[in-house]
Amino acid sequence: MRLKIFSCHHLRPSFTCNTEIFQTLVSNIEAPADGAFMSDLHGLNIAQDNLYAELRHQYFVWKNLVNDYDYIGFEHYRRPFFIDPLPPEQLDSAFPEILALRQHFAAFHIAGLRRNSADFANYLDMRRALDAPAIARVKTWIASYDIITPKANDENIETQWKQFHDPDCWDTLINAVRENRFFTTRPNRIFFALQRCYFANMYIMRRDLLDEYLTFCFEILALCRAQKHLIGRALGYFSERVFSFWLYQKRIDNPTLRVLELPFLFHDVTLDAAHAQAALAGA
Repeated sequence: MRLKIFSCHHLRPSFTCNTEIFQTLVSNIEAPADGAFMSDLHGLNIAQDNLYAELRHQYFVWKNLVNDYDYIGFEHYRRPFFIDPLPPEQLDSAFPEILALRQHFAAFHIAGLRRNSADFANYLDMRRALDAPAIARVKTWIASYDIITPKANDENIETQWKQFHDPDCWDTLINAVRENRFFTTRPNRIFFALQRCYFANMYIMRRDLLDEYLTFCFEILALCRAQKHLIGRALGYFSERVFSFWLYQKRIDNPTLRVLELPFLFHDVTLDAAHAQAALAGA
């Protein structure tokens, strides 16, 4: 099974992770000669259009690389999925901090954990160290699902939007979803008062599903853009809600759809000072 999970960056990265299954992808910056990261500044791209935020990376992969893989994933460079295939004895020996994270995620129902730079680097070291058997386990595990997402936020999707974004844009988004050509061949079964929200534009899915979703998504975003003057990362924010609606429709259309929700780590640099103070206190 051909798998690639792209870590989406918008600035020149201070850390990278490039292996058989992980790839650092930076938007709107030329790739360096040493191959430290991939750039989206070639082929079909929207690299210079920041309205799309991390959708720029996804558009590039969709238009240029989608046929190279059976499963494709995207994660935010500060919010990687917690992918953890090593036996506990091996973790305890080489990466005990990761074993502690596994135990924490297994004990508590949480979407993510904030970690300082040292802990985050340790997790990336574990990813880079995965050997062929571990990579094979990851591929087999991912292939047993259709779609992998971050754990959902349990809140009303409309209320959340109107609290943090332009309330006047909500109807624009809903109307664009309803006008999508996706619904020319099937009834629209979306429940627009969803209480499950999937943020961060992160997922891993089968190639055919990714193609279907991004076709659905970019048509909606084009309709929104044509109807509203947008600024900042607006289309990126729209797309998070679009994914939540699309996944709901897929679950209703296909009740046996195999969906896994994973926790993630959050690289919080504000924790570095506290970590340093604790180290000094223990010295």
